[in-house]
Amino acid sequence: MKFCLEFFQCTRRGVETTQRPLSIMLCLVIFGVGYTQTANEVHARESNPILKADFIFTDDFERDNAGDLGGDWLDCANVMPDSFDPLGVYDGGVVISDPYTRPGNYAEPPLVHPGEDGEIYPGIGCAYIDTGATTVSVKMVWSGNYGAEKGPPLFHVESTPLLYVTPSNPRFGFGAWISQLFGVPVVFVGYIASPPENFEVIATARLPEHKTGTPREIELRAEKPGRVTMWVDGQQLLFNSGELAWVDVDPTMIHSTLHGIAVDAHFVAPQSNIPTIKGIETVTIRSLD
Repeated sequence: MKFCLEFFQCTRRGVETTQRPLSIMLCLVIFGVGYTQTANEVHARESNPILKADFIFTDDFERDNAGDLGGDWLDCANVMPDSFDPLGVYDGGVVISDPYTRPGNYAEPPLVHPGEDGEIYPGIGCAYIDTGATTVSVKMVWSGNYGAEKGPPLFHVESTPLLYVTPSNPRFGFGAWISQLFGVPVVFVGYIASPPENFEVIATARLPEHKTGTPREIELRAEKPGRVTMWVDGQQLLFNSGELAWVDVDPTMIHSTLHGIAVDAHFVAPQSNIPTIKGIETVTIRSLD
């Protein structure tokens, strides 16, 4: 396990290089991912209390198309304009409203999005609210736009609940991004990073199946500060070959009460389609007692 986690301590943008998919697939093959029940999981299920919510926030994004989310949302692009692109609303969902806000700075260019005038625009953004809570559930409906196995055009948008946003920390926030490798639906669990080219994976998981364009309910739940479980369509997802029922967040971040969402449209091609490809359809954030 130590080998596997150390194997992932590299930047995520390598996922689009020819080396990174082979590295990740090797780790998935060696260690596996799935729903295997463990003593850790059994304890988590048996000790799971009735969840109570003192704070609740819901947004279904059913409003006019806009270049920002509006309302109580604080866009990461306003806080860290050199790291993130702005989020907006299109057709009742969350999109990257302007993917040309900032060029990425990659050690190796992605296989998608060939550089324009030597610059690569990643199309990554996030937003959050202050919940006043360090134990929290962030549940969203991911659009299910997948489609990275063909193309272009590619409509692959990765989205995640984002917990423990800490702008002063280079890891910035914690999430779990559903992606795919060679047609296999996988989850990369870790830190979005600021800038997001420094994305850090600390665990992996695998979905049993996914059909492109099928919305999925994704929840990250922290019933104790910094101890996060993941739920897909109401079923708990285990990490690292079923060895982990939860993942512990960087302890320097777990006092943050800022939680929200993130969208990654770096796979969408042509890039001109990014502002019209939904990543998230609804979100509910609630504190847990």
